[in-house]
Amino acid sequence: MSPLFDYPYTCSSALDKGLKRESNQDKLILCPEAGFYGVSDGMGGLAQGGRTSEILAEVIPGYVKEICAGLTGGASDPERTGELLKGKIEEISDKLYNSFNTGSRSKYGATFCGAWLIGKTAVFVSIGDSRAYLLPRHGKIIRQVTNDHNIAAILIRKGELTAKGAKNHSSANQLTRFVGMEAPAEADCFIEPVAPGDRILLCSDGLHGLMEDDRIKRILRSSRTPSIVCGRLVKAANESGGRDNISAVYIKIGEILRHER
Repeated sequence: MSPLFDYPYTCSSALDKGLKRESNQDKLILCPEAGFYGVSDGMGGLAQGGRTSEILAEVIPGYVKEICAGLTGGASDPERTGELLKGKIEEISDKLYNSFNTGSRSKYGATFCGAWLIGKTAVFVSIGDSRAYLLPRHGKIIRQVTNDHNIAAILIRKGELTAKGAKNHSSANQLTRFVGMEAPAEADCFIEPVAPGDRILLCSDGLHGLMEDDRIKRILRSSRTPSIVCGRLVKAANESGGRDNISAVYIKIGEILRHER
């Protein structure tokens, strides 16, 4: 449990190659001592996409510790913590771009989505199309907290494509923002209040790209055990085609609901 977070919580994660890929370029970033969790998806079309997600997994835990140590009174300010983490992700991206991607073709690129449990909030930082979902304890709708930074999202906003139609549309694979993008990078930061019974899911598009949100919601509510939930998410993604690497981090806050089994 994290001393920075006001509520008890349980967490599990899963990483799977899927059925179509020869290697796994997704990475999990887990810092339970600070209440920080993240996923990164290396861009498969780039020569060093997998290496980019590895770099994020290597350096972000150090940044999390640095942010915690540098804040006056500890990492208890969600807004300040989020801005500092956002800045670090943008710094990593700009360094990769300036070092490797300034030529005619990008070599390094990955998505990132992280959640930091601070006080009575979850601080989300993202860039790319890996997602964070929030499912309130009594809510009937699972909500996508983060934005997809791809062409499909632009077409959806213009009314030229539906969310369902985007699942299998080629534009969903065309990222507009990612770690390694043309500098200066711009990540998003969202701060959401959370309460006991709420559920958080972080996942790559190898999971959310194959399932409707309602199906994800049903799986999140299918068990009181986070490891079982993660296993069921991976199984469902593979049963839906498993065309990409799959990563998931599932967090359940507070009490267990009686109707779960």
